Amino acid sequence: MKITRCAALFLTLCLAVVTACGSTPRAGTPPTPAPGSPAPAGAVIVDKDQALTSREYSAQALFDAIAAQGSPKPGSPGPDQEGPDPASSESSQSSQSEEPGLMGWVLKEGEPIPVPNPGTGGANPRLLSALLTDFGPAHESDVTPGAVVGLPAPTGAASLFIGLRVMGSPLRGPSLCEKWTSGTWLTALRNFDQRGVWIAATQLKARQRADPLVFGESVITGPAEMLDHLADTSGVESCRKLKGGRAGTGAVELFAVPPLGTRSFAFRITGNRKAPVWNWVEVVRTPRYVLEVRIPNQFPAPRTDPAVLLPRIAEAAYARAEAALG
Repeated sequence: MKITRCAALFLTLCLAVVTACGSTPRAGTPPTPAPGSPAPAGAVIVDKDQALTSREYSAQALFDAIAAQGSPKPGSPGPDQEGPDPASSESSQSSQSEEPGLMGWVLKEGEPIPVPNPGTGGANPRLLSALLTDFGPAHESDVTPGAVVGLPAPTGAASLFIGLRVMGSPLRGPSLCEKWTSGTWLTALRNFDQRGVWIAATQLKARQRADPLVFGESVITGPAEMLDHLADTSGVESCRKLKGGRAGTGAVELFAVPPLGTRSFAFRITGNRKAPVWNWVEVVRTPRYVLEVRIPNQFPAPRTDPAVLLPRIAEAAYARAEAALG
C-alpha cells in the first residue's frame, strides 16, 4: 500500500525529534523495487516519494519505516561506532538513488533496524527488565526492541538509537523545553552524560490494524540531582509558543493524572488542526529512577483516547519498574 502525502509528511515531522538531535547526515534514497522484482515478504520500504509498501498495515510499520530515514546507512560507521557490515547479513538490503534526501532499509519481518547501541558505560542488568514488554494489544517492537544505554555515549548516536524507540514531537522552543518536546532521556543525555547514568528505552506497538496503539517508554537511573531536574516542571510557561516549521505551532499543557511514585505529572503537546496533539506524556519520579511514557499522534488513531490510555500505561509501567528496581 502507499500512504498519502499528508500521512508521509506527518510521519517525517515526527522523525524531526531524532534528526534534530545530532544524528548523522541523511544519505540517498532507496528506490522502490522495480516491477517484477518484489520485495521480501514482510519487507518495509521507504522510497524517494516518502511512500511505503508493507505487508504490515499497522501504524507502527509506517513509524518504523520513516524512522529508518534518519538512520546511518548500514555499513557506514556512526560517531565513535563501527556500523554493521551489510555483506554479513543477507536479510538486510540498502540502496541509494541519485537523488539525495531520504534513506531507508528493506528489512525482513521481525528484523531489528541495524543501529548499534552506542552505550559506553557499565550496564545495569536489572534495568532492561524494568521496561514493559506488553500492554493490551501492544507488544515490544521487533525492529526497535528494548535496550539500555550506559552513559557516557556519543550524543548523536545515542539520540538516534533512543529516539527510534521514544518518539517526541516536531516542535521546538527554548532549550529548557527539550525534555518536554523530545523527552527526559534527551535532557539526561545532553546534561548528565556521565558514568553512573543509564537510559533504558523501548517501543511497544499493536499488530492489529483495528487498534494500532503505539507508545514509547524510558526509565532513567542516576544521581538524585539529575532525577530532580528531569521531574521539575518549573519553566513550563516558557514552552507555550513552540514552533516546528511546517508542523505549525503548539504548546505544552499540563493535565491531571492519578499520583504515582514520589511525584507524577502529565502533559500534552498541542499542535494544529491536522494534528491537534503531537504527544501525550506522563512522567513518574521515584527515589531511584524517572519513568516516562510517550504516546505519539498516529494514523490511524488508537481505539481508546490516548489521554485515557496514558495513566493506565503509566500505572502498568510503574508497577513493572518497581518490581524490577524496588
